[in-house]
Amino acid sequence: MKNSVLVVAVMAILSVACSDSKETPSGYKYTLLRKGTGEVAKPGQILIMDFMFMDGKDSVWNDSRKNDFPTMVMAQDSVPEGDGVLEIFQLLTKGDSVTFQIPAKTLFEKTFRTMPPPGVDTTGMFTFHIGVTDIVSEEKAREIQSELVAKQNEKAMKLELEQLAKDTMLIANHLQQKSLVASTTPSGIKYIITKPGKGENARPGQSVRVNYTGYLLDGPCFDSSIESVARANNVFNEARKPYEPLEVMLGYQQVIPGWEEALGLMNAGSKMTVFIPSTLAYGTQGRGSLIVPNSILKFDMEMIEIK
Repeated sequence: MKNSVLVVAVMAILSVACSDSKETPSGYKYTLLRKGTGEVAKPGQILIMDFMFMDGKDSVWNDSRKNDFPTMVMAQDSVPEGDGVLEIFQLLTKGDSVTFQIPAKTLFEKTFRTMPPPGVDTTGMFTFHIGVTDIVSEEKAREIQSELVAKQNEKAMKLELEQLAKDTMLIANHLQQKSLVASTTPSGIKYIITKPGKGENARPGQSVRVNYTGYLLDGPCFDSSIESVARANNVFNEARKPYEPLEVMLGYQQVIPGWEEALGLMNAGSKMTVFIPSTLAYGTQGRGSLIVPNSILKFDMEMIEIK
């Protein structure tokens, strides 16, 4: 029994020794889990930090470690009255790791400057975990952001090229299975002119009217500008009536990139079947329940008019 009491006492002492309770001038309490080095940020300097906070039900509202960009906060000359989060930020040095709690009502009213969203328990507490990785000048922070943006763009481009290669192979296999021969544009779309038209092809700045029916590469029809086709494929929408050709102004990004390019391959009266890689369609976002992310699209198109 005496040994058990001694163990509990030692654990309590160690707990106190390992945690460093602090308090801001306004009375907000926080716990310093790890002490960093250097001085606190001067007004205008940027704190770069890992930042996570969650509500009383342990639902994480934000975790910067899962983002491509770290959280950056500028140190201020003064802190708005009642903003406990920013006040604690102002006291941190490079390498500091802290945790603290803020009442939900105070957090939304004083820090976020908004009303608590529906469903938030305003009597509860939000818990924050902060780790300051660096304190830099505003100029250095911009350099870091530029480097991160460049890396993100490079990563996105690499993934897009990899997806385009996959899509190109899938389209080629589809054409081979159907014994179809298609032309290819430098961007990667493939097309078959099924009926030649007359005159010059549509150009940026011109308005065109076009009928179309859209399909997934090996899947169902998902849309059509022709009522009879929409009814036959169970995609008829009463709210869309009257069904009529779609009017598009070329060069104004009113449609997906693959469509912009496809329309420029058509002249008045022409018909075409075009196969559009997902990277030139709705990409990783998809659209609706049928066009899932990375969907290759196929369109039967007819150029009704070029104005």
